[in-house]
Amino acid sequence: MKKLTFFIGSMGKGGAERVISILANHFVDSGWAVDIIMLLKNDVQYKLSEKINLIDMVGKSTSYIKNTLDWAKGIRKYITRTKPSCIISFVARINALVLSSSIGLDVPIIVSERNDPRNDGRSRLMQYYCDHVYRKATAVVFQTDYERACFSARVQKRAYIIKNPVSIQCCRTIDWAKANAIRIVNVGRLAEQKNQKMLIDAIAILVREYPELTCEIYGEGPLRDKLEGQISLMSLQNTVFLKGNVDNLHESICDASIFVMTSNYEGLSNACIEAMMMGLPCITTQYAGAEELITNKVNGLTIRCGDTQELVEAIRTILHNPDLAEQLGRTAKESVAQYQTDRVLKEWERLIDKIGVKRK
Repeated sequence: MKKLTFFIGSMGKGGAERVISILANHFVDSGWAVDIIMLLKNDVQYKLSEKINLIDMVGKSTSYIKNTLDWAKGIRKYITRTKPSCIISFVARINALVLSSSIGLDVPIIVSERNDPRNDGRSRLMQYYCDHVYRKATAVVFQTDYERACFSARVQKRAYIIKNPVSIQCCRTIDWAKANAIRIVNVGRLAEQKNQKMLIDAIAILVREYPELTCEIYGEGPLRDKLEGQISLMSLQNTVFLKGNVDNLHESICDASIFVMTSNYEGLSNACIEAMMMGLPCITTQYAGAEELITNKVNGLTIRCGDTQELVEAIRTILHNPDLAEQLGRTAKESVAQYQTDRVLKEWERLIDKIGVKRK
């Protein structure tokens, strides 16, 4: 039986974790033995097949250096003992750790970047090291051409672009022009990267013009208290709602008026793709790589990162033009067909076949 092993920080809520859950469930249902090894936190918030083996390799020390040594020993021991047919690692620092720990071991390794390498907080030294050690990978998967361009030609030679697999449970079912409420939605971790503060600032301006407007922000994160304070300070308690993580996200947002993403940077936003696939008119910031997903005024509207007033104007544009809203939603839905889960899973299958996985 072929054995596939995934390395990730945890299986908590997040884009990379969601993709691994889809891949792991697919391959285990296709007859593979599948392990998921968690290095940072033993947290599972996605539905996984009972046939998947979850392995806790979370560091026990408060010292990062000590944990790194323990992780390296544990990874090397695991590979030597189980001899997986293929390893897939997600996220830069974990990719570097897995590749470094497996030097000299005969196992195909695919590593995948899941964020903007120039803005996700890694140091120049870490980026230099990733660029160097990725040359030892069998294949490097990027989500966008922009991400691939952040690396050297030697890494790009073994690079593949595979989009995020996306599936949704519902689509927009009401006529935008006949909607009796204005609901703006945002989905993302409550963190600096996602910049929900900018959205709340924009809502504070718009609610004077549209008193019936509401804004729902889905997700959790370290800035919840700060955002709650901003909402209270601006007296928006009856307008802006922090909804947290919900199990029925698609059903909760599919009939919204507008989806807004205010991120300072992204890899490839699952939330935005899902909203587009539902047929929602979408507004997104022009983070590096955004143009590979949304073309301004064609399948969505784009605005400058951090520009609150431009966001206000973009929302007004959609609210004042129901025909434009319908057109943007319709075109968005058509433009993201390439992200459908079945198509993306076939790309992963072809890559794994191409690199020649070993049978155990």
